[in-house]
Amino acid sequence: MQRLKTVGICMAVLSLVGIALAALTIKSPLTFFSNADGSFTATGELSGLGNKPAVATIVISETATYTCQNNGGQTAPGQSQVTTTSSGTQDLGNSNHNGRGVYDLTVGPVTPPPDTVSGTVAGCPNSHNSQWTGVKATDTGATAMFTLTQGSKSLLTSAACDAGTDTTCPGFPINSF
Repeated sequence: MQRLKTVGICMAVLSLVGIALAALTIKSPLTFFSNADGSFTATGELSGLGNKPAVATIVISETATYTCQNNGGQTAPGQSQVTTTSSGTQDLGNSNHNGRGVYDLTVGPVTPPPDTVSGTVAGCPNSHNSQWTGVKATDTGATAMFTLTQGSKSLLTSAACDAGTDTTCPGFPINSF
């Protein structure tokens, strides 16, 4: 009897979760793409969000590694990476529109890490004596992530998307309702 009661409660909870998740409806295609200028754009329209504000966010980052070079031209691998970021958010406005939210968000481009940095920033040996400079050896290029959140809950999350020329980000959305 106890087992039957537990199964019944589990089924009730799962059906309520299904109803809550099924309430979100995509009203226009959800897109996330990189633009020719290095910026990224996300667009979409959803309903069923309720009156708790939902927020769209794009974060772009670019990371460089450095080779340490002293005044005599000798080089050694750097130990630190330098990352620059750019981000932006947009409230979907759903709390004022009966749970229907729209986003059209463009962020970037990100400023790439500098070609040279101090020896301390690059993680050079004995960098405190100012004889070392970090010279950019590699650069990852810009990548971006898109998220759609409501409070602390993630509704949509994209894969990392590389900067390109008017490129649609693959696999969007990865994690959806």
